[in-house]
Amino acid sequence: MTTTSERTALFADGLRAAQGELAPCRTWDDIWQYAISLSDETPVVAPAAYAHLQQGELPDENEPLRSIADRSVGITVATLAVAETGSVLLLEPAPIDRAVSLLTRRLIVAVAESDIVDELADGFRWLAQQPRAAAYATFVTGPSRTADIERSLTIGVQGPSRLVVAVLA
Repeated sequence: MTTTSERTALFADGLRAAQGELAPCRTWDDIWQYAISLSDETPVVAPAAYAHLQQGELPDENEPLRSIADRSVGITVATLAVAETGSVLLLEPAPIDRAVSLLTRRLIVAVAESDIVDELADGFRWLAQQPRAAAYATFVTGPSRTADIERSLTIGVQGPSRLVVAVLA
């Protein structure tokens, strides 16, 4: 069994291998300061993350896609992270939360250090024990990438072009 600090280090390695970035943040205030340093535009915040931040711009309930699409920075929260792969698990039952994680150009995901598990199998075991929470669950590993028939890789077409994870103490 690995220690919390060992899991965090393994997670950081896995995240970098998946072309994700580790944010220099340990608190929600650090995340906010980091997010506003990335763009002149106010970050859009998923409702689940807004409960922690109490700042930023919530998506417009009347026109959520228009208020989120192609925003410079989005902020959301992960339920857990996987050290083995550098993945984060997003449980987003509301479409508005999913839109923030899919439509912003740079996504900042906060996860508690205590919620990092060793292996992907641990994440699936956790999901199996949470049948209602798993109604809509996504393991995200690095920025969005896709390739065409000629194997030309493109980053950010079907999701954020940059994935940044902040591991909270």
